[in-house]
Amino acid sequence: MKNKILKVLIDQKDGYISGENLSQIFGVSRTAIWKHIQTLKKEGYQIVSVTNKGYHLKRKSSDVDQIALEQITFNSGLIKQVVYLDQVDSTNMEAKRIAQTNQFNEALIVAREQVKGKGRMGRSWFSEKDSGIWMSLLLKPSLSPDMVSKVTLVAAAAASRAIEEETGLVTGIKWPNDIVINRKKVCGILAELSAELGHIHYLVVGVGINVNQSAFEDSIADKATSIVIENHGKPVNRLNIIKKFVEIFEMYYNQFVNEGLYDSVVEYNIKKSVTIGEKVNITTHDRTRMAFAKTIDEAGNLIVTNEDGADEAIFFGEVSVRGINGYV
Repeated sequence: MKNKILKVLIDQKDGYISGENLSQIFGVSRTAIWKHIQTLKKEGYQIVSVTNKGYHLKRKSSDVDQIALEQITFNSGLIKQVVYLDQVDSTNMEAKRIAQTNQFNEALIVAREQVKGKGRMGRSWFSEKDSGIWMSLLLKPSLSPDMVSKVTLVAAAAASRAIEEETGLVTGIKWPNDIVINRKKVCGILAELSAELGHIHYLVVGVGINVNQSAFEDSIADKATSIVIENHGKPVNRLNIIKKFVEIFEMYYNQFVNEGLYDSVVEYNIKKSVTIGEKVNITTHDRTRMAFAKTIDEAGNLIVTNEDGADEAIFFGEVSVRGINGYV
């Protein structure tokens, strides 16, 4: 009911609609309408009430909300459900909860705020309200479990392209799951899988993009940035970035899952790589070693030359790859 009322308010554009008219449309009391309006206000919608005129929603075309997300995914062949949340522990955890139901739809989950956001290898991800894009895709691909890690590079290519196309900024990809601008992290990707031998239950692809932060705490200030900082304070349309990401991700994803085509994803990741051509530290559990990053192979693995001169393919997994003198 709440979202139906919201849609009617959006359709009014610059006009007003009375509580009486809304009560007639939905067959409920004006008090019930008022309660739903108050809930929408608590969720951040700016709704003006004027005597003898009714309710008016102050809304910009860049607003991220349930209706807007449903509109930008309306023609998607991949996304069947949209979940928009005011606050959540993490969008990945919410996706996993949805996946626990017997029948679940492939979904886009977006939150205004995460209170327990996380990245790879258990690292925390600070996700304050309305400061970024905190979203996850819940998928059930027809792939063998050992092929699913390639989707991380699909998401990296989609996030890089979406940011560049919307803002004009130049991004780089730190293999395999971070997007950087001017050698600082602006976006992280976390893919999580539930599977058994030969069968995937579900795949969750989480994406966090720093958008509106004007500063970062000292512990991460040397390696984190936001789109607004890099865009010199110019406003950013978060909804457009989400829309572009979903469209580009779906294109690459369908090529990979349905046609077995992955070359364009690898080529884009190579083109945008800030890892290739650099000396890197490779950390696996408690061991760290140095190597030279040569390229990314057709499977999406990072090819490195070890200190003994031998080439080796580094699989995504629980491996951290960082520059020897800093984050990149």
